[in-house]
Amino acid sequence: MDRYRLYPIFLLSGSLVVLIIMFAVRVFSNNNQTFDRDLPQATVAEIVESEVVLPNTSTESPVPSETATLEPTSAITETQSPTATDSLETESPDGCDIAGFVVDVTIPDGTELKPGAKFTKTWRLKNDGTCTWTSDYKLYFYSGNKMGGPDSQRMISIPVSPGTLIEVSVDLIAPEEGGKYTGYWALKNAAGVHFGIGPYKNPVWVEINVKDPQATSTEAPPTP
Repeated sequence: MDRYRLYPIFLLSGSLVVLIIMFAVRVFSNNNQTFDRDLPQATVAEIVESEVVLPNTSTESPVPSETATLEPTSAITETQSPTATDSLETESPDGCDIAGFVVDVTIPDGTELKPGAKFTKTWRLKNDGTCTWTSDYKLYFYSGNKMGGPDSQRMISIPVSPGTLIEVSVDLIAPEEGGKYTGYWALKNAAGVHFGIGPYKNPVWVEINVKDPQATSTEAPPTP
């Protein structure tokens, strides 16, 4: 066969092959594009499903957690009542030796005396205890101004039974300077134990006013 006659056939065949190849390439390209489009969608779906946490729409009531119940404590606390305080003594009286004041027999409180005047102070007392006072009981200086009196002296010369009244006296001297003076005196039993007026053993006292010596000297003599 003449080669010039075969040339169109070769040309047609080559064109056909080129078309076939182009068609195959186009089909393959479309398949790849479809796959590429579908891949991101699947990947996004998986990410959303794995990462997004949907809220709980359950209508069930939550179970309350157990709370500890505290035992009630008593709000009442014991309070101690206040204790009484003694006036002079902290010892509890035993009821044996107790004196009761009745009256100032001489030199009532505020008596005015001249400087250096001698006087006797007398108290009327009562044996309010349960023990009999004997001649061994004493009157002694407790505090204040002693006014020339003794440290202590015999209180009585005869026994004094409970409930009996007696008079107790002490000899004193008014100070030389004018002013107000007070002396306190208390009692001791035969054992030397202090006691006095009432259950708290208070002392008795003497209170005087001494005239100013200068005021006394300037007084005009009485007219005849």
